[in-house]
Amino acid sequence: MKVYCPYCKKEVEYKIEKRDLKEFRGIEVNTFENVAICNECNQDLYVNKIEDVNNERIYQIYREKANIIKAEDIIKLRKKYDISQRELTSILGFGKMTINRYERGGLPTKSQSDYIKLLIENEDEFIEKVKEAYENNNITEKTYKKIVAEGQEENIGKKRVQENIRRYLKEVLNRKPDIYNGYKSLDLEKVENIISYIASKVKNLTITSLNKYLWYIDMLSFNKRAVAITGLTYQNQKFGPTIVYKKYDELSLLDDKYQREDIETENGNTTKIISNENFNLDKINDSEKEIIDTIIKLLKNKNVTDISEMSHREDGWKKTKRFEQISFEYAMNLKLIK
Repeated sequence: MKVYCPYCKKEVEYKIEKRDLKEFRGIEVNTFENVAICNECNQDLYVNKIEDVNNERIYQIYREKANIIKAEDIIKLRKKYDISQRELTSILGFGKMTINRYERGGLPTKSQSDYIKLLIENEDEFIEKVKEAYENNNITEKTYKKIVAEGQEENIGKKRVQENIRRYLKEVLNRKPDIYNGYKSLDLEKVENIISYIASKVKNLTITSLNKYLWYIDMLSFNKRAVAITGLTYQNQKFGPTIVYKKYDELSLLDDKYQREDIETENGNTTKIISNENFNLDKINDSEKEIIDTIIKLLKNKNVTDISEMSHREDGWKKTKRFEQISFEYAMNLKLIK
């Protein structure tokens, strides 16, 4: 196949040379590129199909290494607010065809990529950018209202979902004080703050371990004060004491004080709890705080398997049948503190 050579000023045959490419845009990529070489003058030639293949390979490696935003993420942002490429470009203050180019596979600069990702991850920042674009007459009033209304509706929807989860948990988990909740009425707000506090102190806090932390906290509290802290009820499950009816799953969906992260491991899927670092301990007195910190200190360096095995040695688990609720009477013989 022949291509035009600007040096020979005619159509020429070419050969392909493979060259190492160690760096691209300041990032180490350690790949290669194919280069067309004129058979007559040995100068480098530009051949569209060869460069397209080179760019596809290099861009893919660079995207992964530099954590560059993907085209589908930009498209998802537009679809979320039902806006065009031109509208998004106007909001961001980019060149006219920039978003079009990125969605077709063009490579953003690292700074532009980070900027778009920031706006995707932080809805408040994006809405502020929309307001700024409207005030500067870069977008129409119709576009502005459409985006702001969508954002408000989504926030209202999220708030409603959270309220429904809290209402459901209170209906299912609340009971009159008795030996199965440590003679303590459920205080869901207190539970959320305790979970956030634990997650702030414990790295890689899984939902399985969290059940044991809460159970041990309430058991130690009953041991020392004859009353639990949270008002939760626990039952015997395969991996140790857990919140009754497995409502720890719904509890993990409350996102005001912490977030849940579902991850894949070699042993299957697991859920981690990550603190938002905004816990409020005003409703927790000094003796309760001391108990919580004691359990954290005793368990924080143990893995999930160790913690489960420790709970299996407790009378509360050993002397209760599977799925039965665990009485707080067993707190009087708590092996963890012996």
